[in-house]
Amino acid sequence: MTEQEMDEFTTALVERYVDIQKLASCNSELLNIWNEAIDTLPPEIKHNFEEKYNRLARESSS
Repeated sequence: MTEQEMDEFTTALVERYVDIQKLASCNSELLNIWNEAIDTLPPEIKHNFEEKYNRLARESSS
């Protein structure tokens, strides 16, 4: 996977994860499945996901 492909993948993953979190009150099982899937990502992709997610969380709380 190229750097650009990894960046695009993690960006899309973060966007979907945020959408899932918004619906978590209705479907906590779905959020649990996503959390388990994220835990199985290769380390570099998981790290990029966590960085992007944390950045998005900080921006939305400002």
